Amino acid sequence: MQVLYKILARLGFGMVLFLALNWLYGQYLFKADIEKYAPIRPKIISSFAEGDIVYFGESSNTSFNPWTDSFNNSIGDFMQLALPNKDIRQVSHESFHLGLFKDMLQLRNEARQNQTLVFTLNMRTFSPAAIYSATEARNQQEALFYSDRWPLLTRIFLSFHYYDNRSENERNRLKQQYWRTHNPNVLETKEALNKKLEKAPHKIKAMAHEFVNEFMFVIDKDNPRLKDLQKIIAYGKQNKVRIVFHILPESRGYAESLVGSELIEIMDNNVQFLEQFLQKENVEYINNYKQSIYLDYTDQYYPTEHVNWQTRSSIAFSIAKYLDKTADKNRLKIQPNNFPNPAVKHPLADTLVRQYGLGPKLQTASY
Repeated sequence: MQVLYKILARLGFGMVLFLALNWLYGQYLFKADIEKYAPIRPKIISSFAEGDIVYFGESSNTSFNPWTDSFNNSIGDFMQLALPNKDIRQVSHESFHLGLFKDMLQLRNEARQNQTLVFTLNMRTFSPAAIYSATEARNQQEALFYSDRWPLLTRIFLSFHYYDNRSENERNRLKQQYWRTHNPNVLETKEALNKKLEKAPHKIKAMAHEFVNEFMFVIDKDNPRLKDLQKIIAYGKQNKVRIVFHILPESRGYAESLVGSELIEIMDNNVQFLEQFLQKENVEYINNYKQSIYLDYTDQYYPTEHVNWQTRSSIAFSIAKYLDKTADKNRLKIQPNNFPNPAVKHPLADTLVRQYGLGPKLQTASY
């Protein structure tokens, strides 16, 4: 019995010590760690607390081309213009994805009523190139702070690297392994492209290879992003929160021109798979996958979802109109707030591609 008392006393002392250290860390050091490792955390909390609509995006939300774009408004900004009576908050950062959005839900006050959460559904983030991206270790480190656990526990997890902190070399190895075992067409297609584009400029070759890297994959039930999607859906149903997903547009014109119709078919099938999954789960979504033409993309040498203001405003209005029928498109007619410099020569991919004789087929965007 005496031994038991000693054990309980030590456990009690350890708990008291932990609680004291947790209080000290939370009061004096936790804020500095948040500023260093997860500066977006306060914005997530305030967005959940105050927003009627919270838009979760990645770099496609805010990206614009300062040399060619007349507006620097984000998709969320245009949504706010269309819905002036709603408080629209935005949570976005480059390389964000459904896995991070899922973790952010831990910071939401479940007592908040009548709130709509809109999640960007970026098909490219389902790819092995994105899942095993070199930026993912940093993302997972930041995600440690998307929690309401005791602050000292977060610091302990951070100190002991208790998150997915695999190195860039390890992630690259896993990506190559995935292609060899799950989709050898990637490697075969790259070899075929080397022959097809043998005399093409290096930029065109690199661009074609990146389209293969980013889009030549098949989404299935075991995809980790699909599991993240399921958890977000489950959260909405359990907490009676309106969840809406938005499927971003992709540059199909370049994909078809540089790689071929096989890649377009894979991309279209992946989006169809996601649509069918969302329909089966009885979840609301907006599909803007084809709402763009190749000239709309501002990072034209790499297949991002970064688009010009015309497409950003069009996307924003489609979401706003879906959420609220009173959305006013006329409110999007505002004065330019960015003035491109015509003296700056900014070569675009379409110019180089057309010089080589490829060039996407001009399709009509559904503005």
